[in-house]
Amino acid sequence: MKIGFIGYGSMGSMIIKGLLGAKAVSMGDIIISTRTPHKLDELKRNYPQITIAENNVTLANKSNKIFLFVTTGQVRNVIEEIKDQLSPDTHIIHISAGLHMELLENIFSGKISRVIPSLTSEVGEGVSLICHNRKVTESEKEFVEDLFGNISSTKVISENDLEVGTDLTSCAPAFMAYMMMCFANAGAQKSNLTQAETEDMVIKTLYGTAKLLNEKEMSFEDVISRVATKGGITEEGIILLEKELPLLFHDLFETTLRKREKVLDDLKKQYI
Repeated sequence: MKIGFIGYGSMGSMIIKGLLGAKAVSMGDIIISTRTPHKLDELKRNYPQITIAENNVTLANKSNKIFLFVTTGQVRNVIEEIKDQLSPDTHIIHISAGLHMELLENIFSGKISRVIPSLTSEVGEGVSLICHNRKVTESEKEFVEDLFGNISSTKVISENDLEVGTDLTSCAPAFMAYMMMCFANAGAQKSNLTQAETEDMVIKTLYGTAKLLNEKEMSFEDVISRVATKGGITEEGIILLEKELPLLFHDLFETTLRKREKVLDDLKKQYI
């Protein structure tokens, strides 16, 4: 049996290319289907032994591990399409935002794992969040966790914590990029430096700070205390951030959680 991948969009293609590049899976073990087969032309040239399925049903017939890399709104249709090919041994792994395993179990009663990947996996960094339903065996859990461990760190968490965890990992690159863009823009407005120059300085400083935190095992507090000396200029900036940022981030989580509740309510209409 092959490992099936349904969907080859932005996140799916990144994961598949990352796994192949890391040699986490053999190209001969992979079968892929997508609504736009021409998107697989380059992948097939680089990895000629992968199998391109003519449709999702053919893929499901040849796979007992099926990764769904389709949008949340497409998951039900795909499951309904392939349901006659699914067996008690079939293991579904999906990355669809907002689709709780409990809802998916209403149309597929077998083994389900849910993975929240991150764009940072494109450079082999970041965190992939993983949770499994009760039917997934220990060896199947290990398979999924080891697989994503080739392109990122992995963290197995309760699905109840997955929403906040998603903000901290999968959504965070966009949040951080926006904050740093605004920071660089303000620097350009207050100086004769160009936006490109300030962005370059911020990016290099952000990268260096991340290395300090990771490689030197410094905590956030360590970095702050090393830079923001008592009575200094940096401390004045920290005082302002202490006043403004906690409420902002509280509101950020409240906003994303409200959006997720709306998405969940809409999904319930499809699955219940």
